[in-house]
Amino acid sequence: MSARDPLASGNRTPVSITRPTVVVPEHQVTQDEIVTALGELFADVPHVGRGLDLIRSTTVETRRMAVELKELFAGRSFGVRNATYTEEVVRLGAEAARRALADAGVAAADVDHFVFVSCTGYALPGPDAYIAQEIGCRPTVRRTPIQQLGCAAGVSAVAEAFHFLQARPDATALVVAAELCSLSFQPDESTLSDFISNGIFGDGAAAAVLRRAAPEAAGLQILGARQHLLPDSHSVIAGSTTERGFHFRTDPRVRRTVPKVIPEIESFLAEFGWKPDSLGFCVSHTGGPLIMDGVEEGLSLPPGALRHSRESMARIGNTSSVSVFDVLRRHHEDGPPADGSPGLMVAFGPGFTTEMIAGTWNSGTGV
Repeated sequence: MSARDPLASGNRTPVSITRPTVVVPEHQVTQDEIVTALGELFADVPHVGRGLDLIRSTTVETRRMAVELKELFAGRSFGVRNATYTEEVVRLGAEAARRALADAGVAAADVDHFVFVSCTGYALPGPDAYIAQEIGCRPTVRRTPIQQLGCAAGVSAVAEAFHFLQARPDATALVVAAELCSLSFQPDESTLSDFISNGIFGDGAAAAVLRRAAPEAAGLQILGARQHLLPDSHSVIAGSTTERGFHFRTDPRVRRTVPKVIPEIESFLAEFGWKPDSLGFCVSHTGGPLIMDGVEEGLSLPPGALRHSRESMARIGNTSSVSVFDVLRRHHEDGPPADGSPGLMVAFGPGFTTEMIAGTWNSGTGV
């Protein structure tokens, strides 16, 4: 047992997370439409052909966006786009939360801890304050908003809820992730990094309920969590903010960075007596083909182990913090893992931050 984990395995309270609900905006766009539109927009850019080839290689087929393409390309100000973010992130986040609570048979007034994550806009008070009141949480609900962990934040939210429930095992936690990645589109930016970003990111929201594990609770039962910050890697996944808004950078070094954290993932699994080849499932954030390949190859996972991640990438793109929830949802709905099988939830974000959760799959047939 690692001395770095203050929760020895014998003292952990297993926590169940419900099948997540995922809500996406109504504007659907195909990758062919994106390629055509960007080809016209950047027709005078010397490397446009290479950029469009990179988009085609992402494996994304369709995505959902908060606004139509013509509005996206209009070069709206940061203030206008952020106003859209504030409105839409609350609408989508609240809808996802309502559905998750209804599926779990939990009233919003019974939620003790509400964790909200998003990195694609800014609001003060944060969207969590609006969502909590809109869905009917009581005024004393504990809210934890997380903004700057990007794609890793979905697992961060689950980990925060898990740790809260270690102190209050009879409590109920709600996690909500909402991202409007499309609003960060910069019509004046045309580097190859920008082409990649424009080719993978989509919009959406997700929510799930976490409580003390019970035999009848189907799905992932969480046993532990770990966060890891890789030294001297701040620029691998990063972004900037200018007068035009948020600008996300995709650095090719990410393909060489994922292998550097594989030993840390293996160390984390060893706390539970597991090795990568003993995993029955892996809920990996979508990231991109290179990130998914890095996880699959680094952990020596069998072919098809990340099929749900790849399917999520194809259907809705990389939805940042929302992606792991969509991947977990797909595990419920398409060939769930075997009862009792060990599994890993993992995501990567700015820093270079790795978020890890270990647990087992419960079929929900226990009494």
